[in-house]
Amino acid sequence: MSRPGFALEVDDRTPPLLISEGAGCRLERLPVGTRVVYPAESLPGVADLGEAIRRALGAPLDAEPLAARLAPGTKLAITFTDASRPAPSMAAPDVRARVLEEILELAAAVGVDDVSLVAANGLRRKQTVDELRGLVGERVHRSFAHQDRLGAHDAEAPDLVELAPGVRVNRAVADADLVVNVVLVDSLARTGWDQLATGVTGSATAWAQLGLGADQTVRDEVAAVLADKLDVCQVEVVLDQRQFPPRLGFLGKREWEWKVRDRAGFVGFRQFQAVAPHRVRRMFFDTNPAPYGVLAVHAGDVAAVGAASSQLIGRQQRVELTGQADVLLAGPAPVTEHNVGAVMNPLVAAWDVLARSFDSTTGTPVVRPGGAMILFHPLMPAFNSRFHAASADFFADVLPSTTDSARIHAEFEPKFLGDEWYANLYRTQNAFHGVHPLQLWYATRAAVEHCGDIIWVGADRATAEKLGFRAASTLADALEIASAGVGRTPSITHLHTPPAVLADVR
Repeated sequence: MSRPGFALEVDDRTPPLLISEGAGCRLERLPVGTRVVYPAESLPGVADLGEAIRRALGAPLDAEPLAARLAPGTKLAITFTDASRPAPSMAAPDVRARVLEEILELAAAVGVDDVSLVAANGLRRKQTVDELRGLVGERVHRSFAHQDRLGAHDAEAPDLVELAPGVRVNRAVADADLVVNVVLVDSLARTGWDQLATGVTGSATAWAQLGLGADQTVRDEVAAVLADKLDVCQVEVVLDQRQFPPRLGFLGKREWEWKVRDRAGFVGFRQFQAVAPHRVRRMFFDTNPAPYGVLAVHAGDVAAVGAASSQLIGRQQRVELTGQADVLLAGPAPVTEHNVGAVMNPLVAAWDVLARSFDSTTGTPVVRPGGAMILFHPLMPAFNSRFHAASADFFADVLPSTTDSARIHAEFEPKFLGDEWYANLYRTQNAFHGVHPLQLWYATRAAVEHCGDIIWVGADRATAEKLGFRAASTLADALEIASAGVGRTPSITHLHTPPAVLADVR
């Protein structure tokens, strides 16, 4: 029986608790009275994944069975979640390969032979050949790659098709009689139309939904066009909370329940951290993928499937809290969707806590307006030269001039959106799109405007200042700095993540 998430109040007997620092972690003794929010253990998963997939495709929600929607001559496009998700990466065999094989077997059985497979990476970096092979499996890759019917989406491709003014999509998707959209779901944001609306559309269409000032109205308008112009069968695979392999199992456990193996694992990991360069620490997580399980497979109508998956994610991740805190403690996860296979640069670290963690609520932020966020990461100014070229330029050239999102939007965005060099790197060198650093930065704006102070513990001071934040050597120093705004005895909440928590603040 899985245990739900809960909030622990620190007392004199509470041991030092884990705080994530990206590719590292620390044990920190927190002030008495601190509220520590622990995620739930994973709900029971499906016993037979193959059977769950076949059942979902055969008895979909608010739609005909997939086999009934296929016939000889049908042009079929299968879009699927790209390698950036989930993070950490999934241990082999990848669930996507199982789903794709079941869909392709159904298609072959009714004589469908015009099939295209498209990774829905959107403005994220394209997958390498090896990454694609790992996602779809050797069998599917061998059958489709050499025929040029398997590949990553190109948001700058010249042959994108305009479905309506301002809405351009991948040609294989636009030309298909039926689109099967395979989505790995690990948060509420992954359900529904999101993957198609931002993952297989042109750069301008995607950016209209991700850029500064984008709201739900814009996303709804794009989704409405897709719903009108495309025939879609949605397949969502809801993942559980198992993000760490056995050798890193201590990262997902409650500290007072650590066994000898967990303590030894933590000591060994800390020793590795002490001697390994930051880039090498990141590689440790790349070589230790997560043993995710599957909670459910839903297929059918996009809205109905999204609603079912959202309900299950809420059951898995929601933790009820009473009242907002004066101070929120958090640290970036070891790997995010923005740095799979790359060092966690300062922009990604800031995004992970100031956007993903801050927004992971049912509506009310965990920290009060004007409160403080105290965050943990070294913020070393290191960038992957292949994947994050635009982010390195943004950090070096834009942030010294301004951290204001509105000014960045007005003065610098046109270059990053339209620069041919960034577009070429995205199209041919597996780099993130030129607007990627702006997407990360804009996403932090809500937290920055909400909080009175943002302080990074253990961070490079020059980097923190360039980002517009402050740095402290220790948690005690950070609380002293924050005391001007939150007082000497603030209420403190620590998000003990990952795995994920959806905070329901009452």
